[in-house]
This record gives sequence, C-alpha cells and structure tokens, in this order.
Amino acid sequence: MTHLDQIETAVRAQRGNWTALFSRNGAGWKCILLPKHILTDDEYQYLARRLSAPDGGAALTPAERKRNSIRALADKADSHAR
Repeated sequence: MTHLDQIETAVRAQRGNWTALFSRNGAGWKCILLPKHILTDDEYQYLARRLSAPDGGAALTPAERKRNSIRALADKADSHAR
C-alpha cells in the first residue's frame, strides 16, 4: 500500500472533517495521523479530491446523506450523554 493509500484510509476512518487533519509543513503538507509522510502539493491536491468524495469519486445518494445525518445526530446525542 502506498503512503497516499495509507493516509486516505487513516483519514477516512476518522469520519470527520478531513481538512483538520492536515497542516502545512514547509513546502509540503503533513497529516497528523501519519506525520512521517510529507506530501507535495500535487499529492495533497490528489488526496483532497479523493477525500472530498465519500468513496473516492462517487457523489452521495440521498439515502446516504440521510443515513449520515442520522448517524451524526446519534453521535452528538451519545457524546452529550457522557
């Protein structure tokens, strides 16, 4: 598995705002989940395109949007219950 695949898999597993997991590192980008891999701008843009789509390219269906909305509400309620 390439480092781009590893980063994409790790970021998707977080199920959150993926942009918060990246930061500028000099001329490149660093993912806080796998900080040893410094990405070039091209690699970051490639990942940004893939991470902006839920499965690497296809748009969400209305059913997937509804499921995600319900899951977000459940997660929010669960976090307030603690």
